[in-house]
Amino acid sequence: MKLWRRVLALGLCAASCLTLLGGCAGEGAGKGKDPLAITIWHYYNSDQQQIFDQLVQEYNESVGAEQGVVVVAHSYGGVNELNEKVLDAVHGRVGAEEVPDVFASYADTAYEISSMGRVADISQYLTAEEQARYVTSYLDEGRFEEGAGFRIFPIAKATELLFLNETAWEEFCAATGTGEDALTTWEGVTAVSEAYYDWTDGQTPDVPDDGRAFFGRDAFANYIIIGSMQLGVELFQVKDGRVTLNVDEAVMRRLWDNYYVPYVNGWFTAKGRFRSDDIRTGDLVACVGSSSGASFFTSEVTQDDGSTYPIVGGVRALPNFAGTDPMAVQQGAGMVVTKSTAEREKAAVDFLKWFTQPEQNVRFAMASGYLPVTYEGNDTERIALTAEENGQAMSKVLKESVDIGVAMTGEYALYTSKAFEHGSAARAVAESSMKDKAAGDRSEVEALMASGLSRGEAVARYDTEENFQAWLQAFRQALESAVAE
Repeated sequence: MKLWRRVLALGLCAASCLTLLGGCAGEGAGKGKDPLAITIWHYYNSDQQQIFDQLVQEYNESVGAEQGVVVVAHSYGGVNELNEKVLDAVHGRVGAEEVPDVFASYADTAYEISSMGRVADISQYLTAEEQARYVTSYLDEGRFEEGAGFRIFPIAKATELLFLNETAWEEFCAATGTGEDALTTWEGVTAVSEAYYDWTDGQTPDVPDDGRAFFGRDAFANYIIIGSMQLGVELFQVKDGRVTLNVDEAVMRRLWDNYYVPYVNGWFTAKGRFRSDDIRTGDLVACVGSSSGASFFTSEVTQDDGSTYPIVGGVRALPNFAGTDPMAVQQGAGMVVTKSTAEREKAAVDFLKWFTQPEQNVRFAMASGYLPVTYEGNDTERIALTAEENGQAMSKVLKESVDIGVAMTGEYALYTSKAFEHGSAARAVAESSMKDKAAGDRSEVEALMASGLSRGEAVARYDTEENFQAWLQAFRQALESAVAE
């Protein structure tokens, strides 16, 4: 039985039930006829899924009911699981469900399925005036060939922000005289992290080299890709789906000095699944993560013995490399419409257009930590007014995340590398290469310290030009292998 028919049978869609009973006056499906059911697969959960489902219901009971369309949404709980389900459906594998009308997707997966001829060109269903309402770079992310239409409909975007345990940060600043400006550059974050390690190490004078880490980051590939671009070299230069790799030694050295070096020294760390987990356990004071994670930020620290204490969270704009123009990642899956009939494709796009109108999109953004996708929606006054009108309470961290994220859309260049064949594999190399090298060498440093060497002596064995050059060569070779598969 099809997914939407199961949903109708369970009575979970009021609008479609009314239509089946002849209670809708819309012309789209006609009285006595089944509504046109549009299936959407996504990966939202928790607060994000709740507001998404609420908006879907509102559409079904209003515009959808008038037009004879019912949207049936299903969450697969995670991006990887969703990708597997979509690819299974597209390839017609045994046990797979039917291909949905719409599915949430990042550019690499969308590009792969588009290359199979299974993705609709969304641009034909939007006028030039309608397209002009959306942030240009958001639409451009879904253009896989120059001058072509776009294959990904942006419905909510995210960027990266600096999240803080404000309570611990203020204590450190008061004790050391450190100022806010220190967190505006990556070089500053590195210096602060060293100072924090030394400050905490000094609190136990009888135990040397037991300082604590200050900073960590999620989505390490963004650091490599955005950092390289900000420093003047596009790592993945793509034209018409073909990539040219640009691994610049000077750029990589600067990235190395502001991640690998502080990591092997113990100034940075990564322990939990996400760095926000490390703030929750007190292992970090600051981290870089997606703005879409703001709603999950903790309000307390849980110590090893199970005891807890409250903290105040805070948000800052993403740091930049000193002497460069501000730049941040543009991320967040969009919606892909699968190729079917003009009627089904138009109905799917009509829902997406409705969902991204500021009245709906701002509500979704406020509840989820994502950013609206239209120029009109990226307005802090509108967001505040919408929150007031809808009685939506926002935590301090979520409000700061949305406000700063909106400001960054106007002040920062937002960048994402274009999709290309084997792009997922290449990004996986960017994600793991330096990060895994730093974590592995830090473990070796800790083993040397346990054997009696000082931290400085242990680190000196790894913080060398030879070690950097060996990593750089391995990184180049891994990228070349990834794109040649």
